[in-house]
Amino acid sequence: MSFLETDVQGSEYICHDLMNDLTAVEDETVSTREFVGNAHSAVITPDGVTICSIAEETKDESGDAGANTTNSGDTVDPSAAADSKEIPDETTYVTTLKHFREILEDWEAFILDEEDPLDDSIHV
Repeated sequence: MSFLETDVQGSEYICHDLMNDLTAVEDETVSTREFVGNAHSAVITPDGVTICSIAEETKDESGDAGANTTNSGDTVDPSAAADSKEIPDETTYVTTLKHFREILEDWEAFILDEEDPLDDSIHV
């Protein structure tokens, strides 16, 4: 999942913040939480977690500065996006709160292991 590599990266703090957001939604302290990272946004609701690529506004080949291009390179008509309230993107990922927590816990274990690798050498 590129979300972990590009947005959470090696930060245990971001993992904890996202897990705290999950808890707040699960215990109904808040109705929704949103995280915006380097390349993705994540929206956490009681129905689950939706992770989307962040569309970048770029010039298309015709020089139209108003064209929106998704990370996959697909050009989206800005007026159509405004009508639908979201930009279509095949890289949208939807999962349950429980599964997202498991993913974050596994990623946290992975990055903590990378920070403190098992050292079998003898220190003198």
